[in-house]
Amino acid sequence: MKIARFVSIFVLISAICVLMILAIVKIPNQKCESIKITPHSQNESILVTQHDLEQMMADARVEVLGKKVKEVQLEPISEILENNPYVEKVNFVHFSNNKLLIDYTLKEIVLHVFNAKGEHYFVDSKGYLLPFSPKMTDYLPIANGNIQQSYKKGSKINKQLLPLFTICQEINKDDYYKAQFRQLYLNDQHQVELVSSVGHHVILFGDETNAAEKLSNLKHVYQDGLTHLGYDRYAQLDARFKNRIIAQKK
Repeated sequence: MKIARFVSIFVLISAICVLMILAIVKIPNQKCESIKITPHSQNESILVTQHDLEQMMADARVEVLGKKVKEVQLEPISEILENNPYVEKVNFVHFSNNKLLIDYTLKEIVLHVFNAKGEHYFVDSKGYLLPFSPKMTDYLPIANGNIQQSYKKGSKINKQLLPLFTICQEINKDDYYKAQFRQLYLNDQHQVELVSSVGHHVILFGDETNAAEKLSNLKHVYQDGLTHLGYDRYAQLDARFKNRIIAQKK
């Protein structure tokens, strides 16, 4: 019985080894039949789709479909993605049988900037400027006003944009803030003003100093005060001072 069992196990292992060897020999000679991409994004919008990638590959004359697996060069595909401004990281590019699998992570876009020159672009979560894309349909916070910085490939936010970016990052941490404050305006005195989604009043925010505390104070004013008094009771809310909001009546 022991000998028979040993023989059965040996035959099974041998069969598996033969199948693996056949697969190793056979798969490289198979033709690539399909491409499957898996993008990962913190945003709802996917700015680099399968169609986009296939078009970029075609423009770069990188052929995949219909070619033998062993003839497909994977490095150029990774390079195409790495050179795309919206791609944060290429996780892997490899074959599973005769299907090409491509997995990558997109940058998180947090702010839509309209500068004083009429140009607009995005800012990602690390402060890098990204070109505008009409594919972005997320409801992003908007920064406008006396902003002079223009988009340049590979550039980061300058000192003028830093307060807007920092305040935006604090706003994005809280769903209430995101719903309440959709626009950040840089006035001619280089002070940040917030535009509320309710009421017709100016919110003087100043700079990014104590941004979390200022937003918390504003939240209390809206929830505990203006909800009952009316959102149009005041012409201006000044949040620049520590632990208080100064309200100016109309």
